[in-house]
Amino acid sequence: MTERKLRVLLLFGGRSSEHSVSCVTAAGVMQAIDRERFEIVPVGISRDGGWTLLDQDPEGWALNTGKLPEISTLDHPVHLSTDAQKTSLLAYSESSVTDLGEIDVVFPLLHGPFGEDGSIQGMLEMAGVSYVGSGIAASAMGMDKHFMKVVFEGAGFKVGPYEVITNKQWLRDSEASMKRCENLQYPLFVKPARAGSSVGITKVDEPSGLRAAIEIARAEDPKVIVEQGIVGREIECGVLEGRGSN
Repeated sequence: MTERKLRVLLLFGGRSSEHSVSCVTAAGVMQAIDRERFEIVPVGISRDGGWTLLDQDPEGWALNTGKLPEISTLDHPVHLSTDAQKTSLLAYSESSVTDLGEIDVVFPLLHGPFGEDGSIQGMLEMAGVSYVGSGIAASAMGMDKHFMKVVFEGAGFKVGPYEVITNKQWLRDSEASMKRCENLQYPLFVKPARAGSSVGITKVDEPSGLRAAIEIARAEDPKVIVEQGIVGREIECGVLEGRGSN
């Protein structure tokens, strides 16, 4: 008897400004995943939040097409249905509902708000759906550059000098908010606190450019972090939870 392949729902696109980056990530996963072991079910989320079943061909979501990939149509709308026994993917129209089969696990490939920040993880937790990656708290803290630094400092790690400007602080007194940044040495890096893929980030070399940089960051997130530049090596590493870990 042939063992059934694990059905993995790849969830990508999303409502954030990193929509296209998420599609490119999905193309990479489609190319790398072992099709002998896993059956993939690509589901895209459009910028307005609709879910749709998509083609399994990674070429359509890669950058080599000459334009940024975009999930713009909902030709095959779907949603997840869960009960105590299983999670199923359902396709629906005005006149019918079709069961597209059981889903074993969701692989969220969303970038930015509404996906990478614990929101989709919370939805899946509430529905009792298994998923890949960090949980709600780790996702939320890892997405927020301010809270991430607070957690690191609490664990005894050193972090670079920074200031946080909240929406209320900026609207109440923008001059006072910028004055706090005088404690930092230039160049500064002004970032949306809860965004990624370098979206909304500006390097500022002198005080005259600070206000405009903050406004650019605020277009992505009303909470802004201003970091003092640091000269040094940048080291990236992946962290995977081992089997049997608590």
